[in-house]
Amino acid sequence: MKRAKKIVSILLCAVCMVLAAGAEDYLSANDLEPVSVTAKTQIDGIFSIYANADKNVTVEVLPDAERTAADGEVFNNRIKLNGSGSVGYRSIHFITSGAADITVYTNSSSKTDARVLAVTRVSDGKVVAELKAPADGSEAGIATCKIPSAGEYAVFSKGSGINIYQIIIE
Repeated sequence: MKRAKKIVSILLCAVCMVLAAGAEDYLSANDLEPVSVTAKTQIDGIFSIYANADKNVTVEVLPDAERTAADGEVFNNRIKLNGSGSVGYRSIHFITSGAADITVYTNSSSKTDARVLAVTRVSDGKVVAELKAPADGSEAGIATCKIPSAGEYAVFSKGSGINIYQIIIE
């Protein structure tokens, strides 16, 4: 009987570890109400939008048509960064509990020019990745990077507007 309980306990622990390993956190514009963000706004325990009255961020329904990504994700809303940003404004912050893989569904706000999305560690301002936000069209771009360690990170445009549809942390 003790042996059976021990086996069951080991199996339960193994299942919990597998489920935890596959866990992800995400922020989807589809889940947000349209709003002009003019101050730091906590979304949940992981994500926050940083903005101020002069350098706001806009959450809105896509005005022309939904965006579909190559992997089949469909987006009806977007988070408009409204121009270049920094750790302190026009940025989306997130917290990781360790090294992580990040996927950002994004487009430049320009129909002709790709733009650069900086992924920056907040504690020291180090840019850990630069992601391409492709020119806006009918398809949402997908950009990925690796986060090296636990901490708070910010995503913002290095120059001009970028739209964010979703951020996934795995």
